Amino acid sequence: MTHVTPPAPQNTPPMITVGVFDADESDLAVQWAARHAERVGGTLHLIHAFVWTELDVNTDPIPGMTGSGIRNAAHSLIKDALAIAREGHPDLPITSEIVDGNAVPVLVEASSDSDVIVVGGRGMGRLLTLIVGSKSLALAARSHCPVVVVRGMVDSDGPIGLVHHESATEVVTRAADLASAYRQDIQLIVRAETTPEQAQEILARTSERIALSHPNVYVRDVSVAATGSAKELVHASEGASMIVVAGDRVHGPDKPVSAPRQLVTVLRYANTPVWIERD
Repeated sequence: MTHVTPPAPQNTPPMITVGVFDADESDLAVQWAARHAERVGGTLHLIHAFVWTELDVNTDPIPGMTGSGIRNAAHSLIKDALAIAREGHPDLPITSEIVDGNAVPVLVEASSDSDVIVVGGRGMGRLLTLIVGSKSLALAARSHCPVVVVRGMVDSDGPIGLVHHESATEVVTRAADLASAYRQDIQLIVRAETTPEQAQEILARTSERIALSHPNVYVRDVSVAATGSAKELVHASEGASMIVVAGDRVHGPDKPVSAPRQLVTVLRYANTPVWIERD
């Protein structure tokens, strides 16, 4: 009897899902997501949350006006986002969809099948209110995967900024993965109350741990924030291509979501994309 060895299972390419909205910040998020998808050998999924049906708004075209109506406008948004993603990434696998519902629950649902959710943000403006406004980190807290809030430059080639967290060890692994994919070093950032001696100890421990799993990744230095303000954590990460931070996940739909003040401030003042890692 001849035994046939089954083929080895193929790794599924990571799915990078980006929320598409009617704002320039959304365009930046699409640009970053497309660049990231290509870097990690992934696929890009464009999703637009179509809220108007829940608000009982007439979405039908205006009689006699071809291409009119809110539903057609949503399709145009997706079409424009696709063109933005294709620019510079013509061979990137891209899918898209329009889902009826509010943005946060739609994106939380999409996060179940995604490796990362990407949204645009501009301080406390329209899109970042999804994260740090009245819903207080609703998406980042309930997402089933990491969330990236895109701010500032989307094509920087600086190091990966890693904000040190005492207990969230998974954020270190994520920063190392990103540094490897982007072929960059890691810049470690610690809080202001850290003494120079403690900072060097944290640097040594972090470097040793990363070397075990990512021997090609180098932790170049450690920066100590000037003050206890989270704004200074952002200043300490100046020059980084992105900031990787730990996020607290809310377990259970009935639990209230409170945004950690430090994370809110980092999102508000960051001048580079912020990667919020899940526990």
